[in-house]
Amino acid sequence: MIRTLCRALAAAVVGALATAAVASVVVDASGTVTTGAASQQVMAAKASRTYLMCQNPITATETLFVNFDAAASTTAGSLELAPGGSVSFHGQSFVPTGAVNVTAATTGHRFVCKQG
Repeated sequence: MIRTLCRALAAAVVGALATAAVASVVVDASGTVTTGAASQQVMAAKASRTYLMCQNPITATETLFVNFDAAASTTAGSLELAPGGSVSFHGQSFVPTGAVNVTAATTGHRFVCKQG
């Protein structure tokens, strides 16, 4: 009887965990800075965002600036990502849902940004 009860409880827990898992499609918004030192929006606001990552490629030769809900700036208020640096938000932690903006000093600077 106890063994049967334990099996039933285990099956219920596994079933609950399976239905709690949420699949998310990762959308790639990577690109290049279109005008050096000017902010550009790379992702619109998304209330259902559960994952966000931005990276300054290791091959970069300058800093990438990232901001949420406001223009990215090389002077103040933005996250500064050195070459190879990244920032990510996911899971049960805080995930910004506002627009994502980037800038760098040079036109053509590559960046990687993905959301889910």
